Amino acid sequence: MATDLNTEGYINPLDNPAAANAQIAALLSEATQGEVAKPQISHPAGGNFSLPGGYVRGGDYASARYDAEVRELTGADEEALTKARNGGIGKFLATLLQAGTEAVAGLHASPSVLSELLLGDRDMLLLEIRRATYGDEVVWDEYTCPWCAEEFSLTVTLDEIPIRRMDDPSKRTFEVTLRKGRRAYVRLPVGADQEALLAIVDRTTDSEQNTILLSRCIISVVEADGSEQAVSGNPDFARSLGLMDRKSILDAIEKNQPGPQYNDVKFTHDSCGKEVPLFISVGDLFQGL
Repeated sequence: MATDLNTEGYINPLDNPAAANAQIAALLSEATQGEVAKPQISHPAGGNFSLPGGYVRGGDYASARYDAEVRELTGADEEALTKARNGGIGKFLATLLQAGTEAVAGLHASPSVLSELLLGDRDMLLLEIRRATYGDEVVWDEYTCPWCAEEFSLTVTLDEIPIRRMDDPSKRTFEVTLRKGRRAYVRLPVGADQEALLAIVDRTTDSEQNTILLSRCIISVVEADGSEQAVSGNPDFARSLGLMDRKSILDAIEKNQPGPQYNDVKFTHDSCGKEVPLFISVGDLFQGL
């Protein structure tokens, strides 16, 4: 049995080849438009913000810049971070910062640029990468109150973390008064110092790590008679300092470091009414990585 064909609008190619070709092209175009579109791969979400310390190159404090940009971590980043974790916390942190930071002071966030940033600025990058990736809330499904031992679910927003900002970029170097009339000129540690410490963290004690940090951050010491000696990079000098002088310098470094104050978060537990200090770590910010 013959099949009836709908010939309405049909153009015979023998009668009008040009019109027939145009009709075929139009039909093919309609068919193409009706196909399922291929998925579009979008760029990860991110955000711009202000660094609390600022990026300074070559000691030019007048040209300090504070702009930075981060982005949301992706599945590819998760794979890279899983591999990096096997290399220790230093490798993991470097990979995390490199993956999530787009730009610092208008510069590509290369390892060298990231290594020049103050620790507080690096902490700020981590905070904003976390915000771009997971949102503003950090949740602990089971948190135990240190006062009443009750377990409960705790939610803290990133905006509850205090941010200390440096009002003058030149304050990254400062003077510390020591015992016996001496003074030390000290600089704040940067990413390169952190990377050096994390590279040895598994095989050194806290005291040994403090010695390395002091040897890198103490620029010079002025004796009681006014004479000054350069001591940067000298672990033996850091070891020769009295315990009180070492503590004074380490306390000053912590006090002057800008950035998120992860150890200054507090909340009141409704059940017992006590104020509870909350110490937030990188692991808390990036739970599951």
